[in-house]
Amino acid sequence: MLNSQLIGSYISKQRKEKDLTQVELAEQLNVSHQAVSKWERGDSIPDIGTLLTLAELYDTSVDDILNGGKNDGHFRNIGKVVQKVAHDEPKEAADLLNEGEADVDGLLSIAPVLKSSTLSKITNNINDQTFTFEHMAILAPFLDNDSLDKLLHKIKNDDSLTMEHTLAIAPFIHSESLYNLVKDQKETLSLKHITRIAPFLDDYINKLIEEENIEDIRWELLVGLAPFVKREVLHNLILHADEKILSSEKLVAIVPFLGQSFLDELVEKVEITQLTKKNLTALAPFMSENTLGKLAISVDLDDQSLIALAPFLGKDTLKSIIEKANLEELDPNVVVSLAPFMDKDTLVTLFEKTR
Repeated sequence: MLNSQLIGSYISKQRKEKDLTQVELAEQLNVSHQAVSKWERGDSIPDIGTLLTLAELYDTSVDDILNGGKNDGHFRNIGKVVQKVAHDEPKEAADLLNEGEADVDGLLSIAPVLKSSTLSKITNNINDQTFTFEHMAILAPFLDNDSLDKLLHKIKNDDSLTMEHTLAIAPFIHSESLYNLVKDQKETLSLKHITRIAPFLDDYINKLIEEENIEDIRWELLVGLAPFVKREVLHNLILHADEKILSSEKLVAIVPFLGQSFLDELVEKVEITQLTKKNLTALAPFMSENTLGKLAISVDLDDQSLIALAPFLGKDTLKSIIEKANLEELDPNVVVSLAPFMDKDTLVTLFEKTR
């Protein structure tokens, strides 16, 4: 990739040899002196058109500028590509790469300063054998989805594809293309990989998981998948997680994505550990009154926790909790907050405890 600091140093050196100030150079290039300052500090590099003008002004080549003036520089004949791009000749720029007159690495390096539309026109004219998946992974952030799909189709027979390449391009290609790409790598595909690409697969994530027939999924990976899979797919994954003991922290992380009836069944099947007042309050909106009541009775609730849980508890459960609670010092304002959720007898009991 381009070394902006090396380029900036070379621009600065050449400017001084021409005995120009930053302001004078900026005026000749029709840019701000702040832009020149950023180049020389290595914070940015000139755009394509400015590179050509700068090379002409310095009596040098674009290749020399991009190589920082080093004779053994990495980039070869990329200046020719820059020139074709500047003259809106993307096919001719692609021909230079196809014929080996310019290095593909050079194109990859200038990709950040090319418009997506220009880069797309170049890649659309690239021969099937010119690019590899390694190249595509680098270009992905700078190309639109359709152009990436076309490029992917061109190089699909490249045997250099790895899962790391797939992970790199996943955010930038269409979900169907990503699904097909992943399917071709089933031998190296892991659940950890699936979790990482899940946000980019859309509904294909469900199809992929069903095809993989996943067993014994680790809970932390399941939590990562939860926001992206259908509820029934998530339920099936949980059933295969083989969790006999489940911490409330784990349950809180996944509960917004579960159906109420399944959540109730899950709580019945597994032992919930580390059930704190805070966690119980977080679980409350997603449980049935009956299941929440069973858990609430097992927790030592304070008055504020009880207020938070009251809207989700049945009146009988709320009565049982109040009868066993140590609420003698309960603030009258708390009684007022609980009143709408209690029957008359429970309310009387509560007032008697707080007199």
